[in-house]
Amino acid sequence: MKCENCGAEMGEATACKFCGHTAPQKEAVQNVTINYYGTAPGAEVVPPVVAPVVQPVYQPVAQQVSDKSKVVAIVIWLIFGLFGGHQFYAGKMKMGLIYFFTAGLFSIGWLVDGISLFAGTFKDQQGYPIKN
Repeated sequence: MKCENCGAEMGEATACKFCGHTAPQKEAVQNVTINYYGTAPGAEVVPPVVAPVVQPVYQPVAQQVSDKSKVVAIVIWLIFGLFGGHQFYAGKMKMGLIYFFTAGLFSIGWLVDGISLFAGTFKDQQGYPIKN
């Protein structure tokens, strides 16, 4: 170890034999172990706050149904179905025009719509089934 004042070699001595300067004492290093909660041993341990678990409540959603009448849609399908009358009634204007100019998609679309009307799966413009 060298003297901070004159730079002479001091060895393990605490005072320099040339200038008399005393070396500062080294502070002892203390190892501290940190526990799980981030505190030193002997310190007050405060457990973490755990929020209560809230279980979601599931309620069945009421299925929305069209305000259009199924009976009226079937009657219009029978009379004006090849010309898209039931499509216009359901609010599907583009499909109604396609049915009008293709005679109900060459009668195939007319037949499929009839089956879906009787089965209760025919949907209106918003996508709600016409059931009532």
